[in-house]
Amino acid sequence: MIELKNLSKVYKTSEREIVALDGINLTIQDGEIFGIIGLSGAGKSTLVRCINLLERPTGGEVIIDGMNVDHDMKSITKEIGVVYQTSALDAKLSVKDNLTSRASLYGITGKAAKERIAALSEMLDFKELLPRTFEKLSGGQKRRVDVARALIHDPKILILDEPTTGLDPEARK
Repeated sequence: MIELKNLSKVYKTSEREIVALDGINLTIQDGEIFGIIGLSGAGKSTLVRCINLLERPTGGEVIIDGMNVDHDMKSITKEIGVVYQTSALDAKLSVKDNLTSRASLYGITGKAAKERIAALSEMLDFKELLPRTFEKLSGGQKRRVDVARALIHDPKILILDEPTTGLDPEARK
């Protein structure tokens, strides 16, 4: 499902080069749950950004579901859902409007969007939050809505960057 071949990422500053990823080779099979653990600054988030197409690697290849990110970027974005360390939702919009907007980016509109939002709000236990503005939610509530945002288009791959940040033990489960 995910294959990394000799993946590298180097950041260049005026003073020096910072090697964030250095020749990563990794294969994650369909159905596997995989975790990356490391110290702050070890390159975990950089790796996530390279896999989910937010950053271009300096070298190597990223293959997602048999597609190379260099050639099939548009198709690959439909296959990946990502929960970032910080929220990607609009603080001033309601939870429902945020999720409706995100769904529309994937061509999910009208009745299909309403049904998907209802299913996710039931599964992640936030139905009562749908009319509230995102900025008024607690950290754990925001995190559950962020997970729903990542799942709105029913992706094959779900990437969680710092997945338990802001979640209480029951929500983590």
